[in-house]
Amino acid sequence: MKKILLIAATAFVSMASFASVDPVKGKVLESFRTEFGEAKNVQWKSIDDAGLYQATFQYRDTELSAFYDEAGALVATARYVSKDNLPIMVTKSIRETYPEHVVRNVIEHISNGSTTYHVTLHGEKSSLIVSASPAGSLSVFKKIKNKL
Repeated sequence: MKKILLIAATAFVSMASFASVDPVKGKVLESFRTEFGEAKNVQWKSIDDAGLYQATFQYRDTELSAFYDEAGALVATARYVSKDNLPIMVTKSIRETYPEHVVRNVIEHISNGSTTYHVTLHGEKSSLIVSASPAGSLSVFKKIKNKL
């Protein structure tokens, strides 16, 4: 399950690796219409190596991605959120752990009733993507050395 979460989070950030699927049919489309009937500007992608389908769309003035398995079950949702909307404990942990880094963007990822924040941090020597729980525990997902 952790692999699916990481694939879904990475997929939301890196749209280039998807095969376009249009239109999606069957249980996946039926589930999507039931869950997000008010969605606008829906674009579908297939994440072949994970057996998932991603719908990216506008929903109540927010861009959102929803991930479905082949049986039509909603696996996860993801959306960009403002750094000002991070839970206070996440903000505190990032400031204490990475004081030399600046928050660039935040993806809120919800799966199995659990929320994770994927935060891109930029520093002078390196950039990081850290995963954070709402309680503030952090783990490095990816580290990139900046070119001098």
